[in-house]
Amino acid sequence: MNSIKISLLQESELPKAEKLLRLSFGTFLGLSEPMNFGNGAEYTSRWYREPLGAFAAKADDQLIGFCMLANWGSCAGFGPIVTHPDYWDQGIGSQLITASWSKFDEWKSQQIIFCTHANSPKHIYFYGKFGAEPRFLIALCTKSVLLIQSQPLKAIRYSQLSSEQQAESLNAAYQLTDQIYEGLDWRSEILLVQQRFLGDTLLIWDDTGLIGFAICHYGTGSEAAKESCYVKLAAAKSATAFEQLIEQCETFSLILGMSSLVAGVDTACVNAYRLLLAKKFRIAVLSVSIHKPNQTGYSRPDVYVIEDKR
Repeated sequence: MNSIKISLLQESELPKAEKLLRLSFGTFLGLSEPMNFGNGAEYTSRWYREPLGAFAAKADDQLIGFCMLANWGSCAGFGPIVTHPDYWDQGIGSQLITASWSKFDEWKSQQIIFCTHANSPKHIYFYGKFGAEPRFLIALCTKSVLLIQSQPLKAIRYSQLSSEQQAESLNAAYQLTDQIYEGLDWRSEILLVQQRFLGDTLLIWDDTGLIGFAICHYGTGSEAAKESCYVKLAAAKSATAFEQLIEQCETFSLILGMSSLVAGVDTACVNAYRLLLAKKFRIAVLSVSIHKPNQTGYSRPDVYVIEDKR
């Protein structure tokens, strides 16, 4: 095998990385046309969230693998991790994980969270070698919004706020996630969506302050599939606030002219999971959450979050 070099993934390499991702995942899933993986969803915009947390694997200066990390304060996200099919089972993933884990140590991440294929013993065993263990199933759910009744949008759109109001909203969003898990910080995800025109963030307030927000992806370049609004991350203070947030996401999707709303939930957050099903969402894909260390974190019944950990 050619010598493999691990380095930082460069912005100029993102188009190649996106193609590599489609080829790798599409091949693993057995698609007849692997390059159609994702149905228009794109994932390499994550590079702009944390350029120093994206690593490339190269052989003879050719990109053959990469991974991306997210710094969420006390927690960290991991993925995607991608290797060209021609280089599977040759230790490339292990080298990328070693680089990633060093970055998590630098960030002093208390909890690393991601997901993998629930039906793949190979992947679950692989991550276990690095101290990352499987926990609960994650349900990626979808709902058609074509038949819902049109209502005015009551949630506030982050993109339509003044700079002062945006700063206030970012602070309030952090206060909300910090209450869910100390130090959890999704502000970089809100800013990424705003700065890269990947969608918008919906905010719901009451007399006590911010009670819920949803980071929504849609359109070209985003992580949403064609004709879909994808709730990448969302958090609410209570069941009532969570239900309001879902309803506002449905209304927003209809306003955008999308045909479906997509949201994922860790089934460890059983109350949020049951509420999604009660709102007529249906499970499209199951994956399994992976934690390092093997602790609950914010995957608890009393927590109302949307996060499929991809």
